[in-house]
Amino acid sequence: MVSVGNRQSYMEVTGFSSEVREQFYKVASVNLCSNISGQILASLVMSPPKVGDESYDTYFCERDGILKSLARRAKVRNYDLETVEA
Repeated sequence: MVSVGNRQSYMEVTGFSSEVREQFYKVASVNLCSNISGQILASLVMSPPKVGDESYDTYFCERDGILKSLARRAKVRNYDLETVEA
């Protein structure tokens, strides 16, 4: 899963008319929704190519390469940790 980060902020709106406050809140609420590229990326992660799709072979070759690399590095780190004297 992909994380795009989490940001918080606080804003107190005083001394403005209710119409202006509503506009502030409307603009601020836009940031509560993920952006278009974030939605597309989440969709791609959750629904990888299927058999017969043009990118199927490339996707799974790259995915398997990444997973094998991660497994190899995890084994190396595991060995390193096991050989450290307590």
